Amino acid sequence: MGVSVEVEDLTVSYGATPVLHRVSVAVGAGEFVALLGPSGCGKTTLLRSIAGFVKPSGGVIRAGTRDITHAPPERRGAAMVFQSYALWPHMSVAKTIGYGLAIRGWDKARIAARVEEMLRLLRLEGLGARLPAQLSGGQRQRVALGRALAVDPEILLLDEPMSNLDARVREGVRHELRALQRDLGITAIHVTHDREEAMILADRIVILHEGRVAQHGSPEDLWARPASAYVADFLGATNRLPVRVRDGMAEGAEGEPPLRLDPGRAPPAGASTLHFRPEEARLLAPGEGIDGLVFHGTVALSAYPGGRWRAAIRVAGQEVLVDVPERVAQGAAVRLGIPAAAAHLFAATEPQQDRRAEVTPAH
Repeated sequence: MGVSVEVEDLTVSYGATPVLHRVSVAVGAGEFVALLGPSGCGKTTLLRSIAGFVKPSGGVIRAGTRDITHAPPERRGAAMVFQSYALWPHMSVAKTIGYGLAIRGWDKARIAARVEEMLRLLRLEGLGARLPAQLSGGQRQRVALGRALAVDPEILLLDEPMSNLDARVREGVRHELRALQRDLGITAIHVTHDREEAMILADRIVILHEGRVAQHGSPEDLWARPASAYVADFLGATNRLPVRVRDGMAEGAEGEPPLRLDPGRAPPAGASTLHFRPEEARLLAPGEGIDGLVFHGTVALSAYPGGRWRAAIRVAGQEVLVDVPERVAQGAAVRLGIPAAAAHLFAATEPQQDRRAEVTPAH
């Protein structure tokens, strides 16, 4: 069974460059937590600090009741699956999975029994004699996972282990990994830059930004209530439109009803930025109302990425993307509705991350 992991005020620097700034994260025993963020946000450094491969300059790391801040990697009760899998090309599947057990001094019969157990668990029966070059990407990923699980770790650390798999294989492996983690009760901490992967796998997600925790919570909470423009943008709300807030109301197009804001979520009066996802907005029929914000725009382009049409709508000199059930004629005047639950507003002075290249859903 897994143990809890507590990271408190962790600080890490590479030379004179700070990477983590007093980061605190708590992971419950048997919980699956994803560390999510773009390259350079500090997520892999945090994972490697927990593993013992990076020495912090401040803070504490605990596994259960044990302080493991300065313990060597082999004394932390953790096993790590690397992005590259780190499989030895000359070593068979069976020897790879049993490697950690041999180092621990297990006898050959006991190792063989444990390896067979792992092969069955990971659906690798009959492949024990093969070399990595004779395996598919998904099979290599399972071998790396088997090597980590064979030593019965309390904590499983995963550093983007599915980034080398194609989309079809990745989707299946995600569900297999989640089911396996639940069955074994292992505490898992998973690094990824893929928001869909984090949403599928994790009980909770920790979003990192420039070496700090931007927000943490369940996938549902983060999706519905992003705490900042950065988080909203990273979780797919890449469309942005300027709005004005006054008297607790957000104003859309002239002549359209304003949206009364939840006092606990309303930005200060003045210029604000509305974030919303393409799949959560819709085009309204003439005269149709909506509990939300309405804008007037013109269709700049319609394209078919598969499964639905996507329209680029020009509103107030900017283009936003909206999923629509059928093609909309270029140049058509439209009313764009954003439901209240999908409208995420932040003060216009808040930094806006530019991720406009990511205009289609991940995978």
